[in-house]
Amino acid sequence: MCPETSRESIRVVLAGGATGGHLMPGAAAATALRQMLPRARCLFLMTDRDVEQHCAAAVSEFERQQVPPTPWAGLRQKALFGVRCAEAAGRVMSVFGSFRPHVVVGLGSHNSFVPVTLANALGLRTALFAADAVPGRLVRLLAPLADRVFLQWRAAEHRLVTRNARVTGIPVRAALFGVERAAARRRLGLREDLCTLLAVGGSQGALPINRTLDGALRRLDGGLQVLHLTGVEHLPAALESPVNQADWYRPIGFLPRIGDAYAAADFVLGRAGASTLAELTALGLPSILVPYPHHPDRHQYANAGLLRRAGAAIVLEQAGMTERRLLSVIGRLAEDTDLRARMARNARRLGRPMAARAVAGELAALAGFTPAAQSPSVMTSGVKNLHSKAA
Repeated sequence: MCPETSRESIRVVLAGGATGGHLMPGAAAATALRQMLPRARCLFLMTDRDVEQHCAAAVSEFERQQVPPTPWAGLRQKALFGVRCAEAAGRVMSVFGSFRPHVVVGLGSHNSFVPVTLANALGLRTALFAADAVPGRLVRLLAPLADRVFLQWRAAEHRLVTRNARVTGIPVRAALFGVERAAARRRLGLREDLCTLLAVGGSQGALPINRTLDGALRRLDGGLQVLHLTGVEHLPAALESPVNQADWYRPIGFLPRIGDAYAAADFVLGRAGASTLAELTALGLPSILVPYPHHPDRHQYANAGLLRRAGAAIVLEQAGMTERRLLSVIGRLAEDTDLRARMARNARRLGRPMAARAVAGELAALAGFTPAAQSPSVMTSGVKNLHSKAA
C-alpha cells in the first residue's frame, strides 16, 4: 500500500449530490478522509440546481466541478435521460482526465449514474452510498459494479446483488457533535428553560408538514418552543402566519449550522430520509417521523419502521396526520421526559456516529493508501462527550 508520506496524494471524486441528503454525507466522508490523509484531494461533481447551491458551503473547502444534471423524475426526463447522460459523459471524462481519481464515489442520486459507470468502464475503483433500508433503483443497478457499497442498515444488504457491501453507516458531519446546548439556543434566539421541538423537512422543506404544523401550533397553549426549518421556498408563508407572532416560534429557511439546531432540540419532527435518520440516531434524538408517501419504493416507510420498532420514533402517516393528531403527539413528547429519554437511548443504539471515519478508511484502502498516525479527531472526542452526557 502507498503510505501518506509518499509523493502522491489520494484523489477521490464524489458525485450525485442532488439534495442536501446526498451531499452532506459526502462532505462528511471527505472531511474524515482529509483528517486521515491530510494531503487527500476530494472533488465534488455538482450541478447548477438551487438545492445544491444552498448546500455548497458544506463542500466549500473541497474542489468542485459543474456537470450537467441527469434527472429521472417524470416521463419527459426519462425520455431525455440518454441524451443528458451523453452530455454529462463528455464533461465527466474531461474531469477524470485532469483530476485522475483513484476512487469515484456515487452519493446516491441519478447524477451518480454517469460518473460511476464511466469509472467502472475505465477500470477505476468505485463506491456507492446505500443509505436507505430499501435501496433505490439506481443503487440496485450500480451495486454489482461497485467495489464497495456503504450501508446504513443491514436490512438493505439482501436487496442488493453484491459481495462488497459494508455496514459502515452513512457519514455524519463532525460539526454535529459536541455542540453545547445552552450556547446553541442563545445563538438561535431560543430560551434555555423550555422544551424545544425542532421541525425540519430536509434541505428542500416539506410543505404538507409545514401546513399541518402551522395549524397545530395555532392551538398550542404554551410550554414549548419550536425551531422550524421551513425550507427556503416556504419561509415567506411561515413568516406571514399568525404563529410567527408568538415568542416561542422561530422559523428559518435554511440553517448551515444544523448542529446548533440538533443541540437545541429535545425532539424532532421531520421526514424519514436516510441522512436525517443517520444524524438523529448518531446524536440520540427522539423523533416524530412522517415518511414521504409518493416515492415508488416507499423507502422512507422502511426507514421509519426500523426506528419505530426500536422504540426510537413515533411514525405518523401523512394522509392521516390531522392538526389535532400532530398536536397530541407533540404534546405527549413535550410533557413526558421519561419517554423522551427512553426514545433517545433507543435511537443511540441504532446510531453509527463513527461512520465517516469507517467510510474514509475503506476509501483509503480501495486506493491503496495507508493513513499516517493521527491524534483523535474532533468528531471522536465529540462522540465521547455526547455519550458521556447521555450515560
